[in-house]
Amino acid sequence: MRVCLGQINTTPGDFSGNVERIKQGILQAKAELCDAVIFPELSIPGYLSQDLIYSSGYVDNNLAALQELISFSKRIDAPQLHVLVGYIEVNKGRGKPYFNSVAVVRNGQILTRYNKMLLPFYDVFDELRYFQPGDETTTFEIGGRTVGIAVCEDLWNDKGQDDYSYDQNPLEIYRQQGVDLIFALNSSPYIHNKCQHRLEAIASTSENMTIVYVNQWGGQDELVFDGQSFVMQEGELFFVSSELHKDEFAVVEIDSGPVESGLGADNRVIHNSNAKAFNQPEQPTALYNMLTLGLRDYVLKSGFRQLVFASSGGVDSALVGQLACDAIGAENVHGIRMPSIFSSEHARADAVLLHKQLGCWDYEVPIEHEAVLKMLNSYFRQHEDSKNLVRQIVLAQRYNEVADQNMQARLRDLYVMHFSNAFGAMPLSTGNKTESACGYYTHFDMNFSFAPIKDLYKREVFALAKLSDRIPPHIWEKPPSAELAKGQMDEQSLLPYAVLDPLVQAYIEDYVNRFPAFCEWVLEASKRQQVVSSKPEFLLGWLEQEEAAQAYQRIVSLIGKMEYKRRQTCPGTKVSKVAFGIGRRIPIVEKWS
Repeated sequence: MRVCLGQINTTPGDFSGNVERIKQGILQAKAELCDAVIFPELSIPGYLSQDLIYSSGYVDNNLAALQELISFSKRIDAPQLHVLVGYIEVNKGRGKPYFNSVAVVRNGQILTRYNKMLLPFYDVFDELRYFQPGDETTTFEIGGRTVGIAVCEDLWNDKGQDDYSYDQNPLEIYRQQGVDLIFALNSSPYIHNKCQHRLEAIASTSENMTIVYVNQWGGQDELVFDGQSFVMQEGELFFVSSELHKDEFAVVEIDSGPVESGLGADNRVIHNSNAKAFNQPEQPTALYNMLTLGLRDYVLKSGFRQLVFASSGGVDSALVGQLACDAIGAENVHGIRMPSIFSSEHARADAVLLHKQLGCWDYEVPIEHEAVLKMLNSYFRQHEDSKNLVRQIVLAQRYNEVADQNMQARLRDLYVMHFSNAFGAMPLSTGNKTESACGYYTHFDMNFSFAPIKDLYKREVFALAKLSDRIPPHIWEKPPSAELAKGQMDEQSLLPYAVLDPLVQAYIEDYVNRFPAFCEWVLEASKRQQVVSSKPEFLLGWLEQEEAAQAYQRIVSLIGKMEYKRRQTCPGTKVSKVAFGIGRRIPIVEKWS
């Protein structure tokens, strides 16, 4: 049996574009004499469609696109080819209005349909909001061999998967039916080590089975999909997709014996050496590639072709600048340097050298914030009424001088937004996850269009910057500073990043909010050899300090109080288990934190 893995990049609501990609896969499968071609979950409407599903005509257009593909399968004269495509089906019975469905199309007809049985409702997933769970498995035959259908979450309720607890287990049902070949349609987004986790999970569930796993690729809002389609047989990996930045229609030979590689879309032989990715640690380059892909698709799918960012000479903006250049080309990227009276000469020189080595456009616009402050405060102090807020604050000497420092950042944001508005370039935010957690940014700074490193801890920013041969080493060697006041250093305002990174990670990803529990969390991470700090020994020493518990509680309280600021930030690519965005639901007004 020859099977084509139709790993494509879909966009919600782009019915014509999605259908065109599916047609290309069908034609490739026909040319290579395949018996089946499999596309990702909900490949016709795109994933995630979210509340677009409720829009008038959306589901109808999805059904019309399915009919177009049915007709296409007849016209191409490939009567042996089975096309498995994901779409939205209307539920005519009780329950939620729709099904997350798969149609098996052959020679102008729907051979059978399958409705996804296990619907995730955690993290970024909210399928129970729209879909009714299917209540039975579906099989069909190809050349006398019985094939079962699964959709993404259907694979994750097997033995050894303690994080999932559904009442049904589709894979076990298929086993009991004697089915040993599963075609699985997936839209599984990337997070750290996700490919490894998938492979291990499917290996543990593929006893006496062959599982053909097809995943989509590409960026979609805060999510990025890594493809990594594969074939697993009885716990052994025989094929992993190698393509990341374009649609891939790889072909594998499947029979009752070992899986054999076939010919790919470019007629190259796909060797089983691709399977060496199994049991291999994730490389930093994989994370960088995902960030680049997420940014590129967000920009291009949004209709932009140019990017602008504020370049300070610091490590965050340097990494964002490089990601921007790699995403859409340096000739389309604009870096604006905006020095103030507190900016150091080395910061200016670092930014100039960075732009030169990246090849992007360089602009210098000095910030003169003191005159702006003098003008504003003169206007605000025009009321002499003793009940006036401004007068009371001034008389009580409670004027917040931090606002004077922050004016520099606000003016920088204003200038970037003007460039964007005037010249049509999408503005990028440069904040990272560690500082976003603590609200360590001005209100406007994270309110641009997209934040490429929004879900990176500071240690990850440094690690990726150090890998670059274009980011000047001095940028990541010097102590981080916003340079909003003379001699100001970021770690003086918060905690050392070697402590702050794991504190934020434990709080956000594992909901640890008490100091003793945090100490245990650090020790457990150390036992697992999990990297949570740039300086593990320093972290362990800090935990023993007398003032550690109090400092810990101060930061935890700060993180809770900053929810209102984070809620107003722009989207950014999600790469961790829990990111700030649609997957984290915390009240803004609450008394727990």
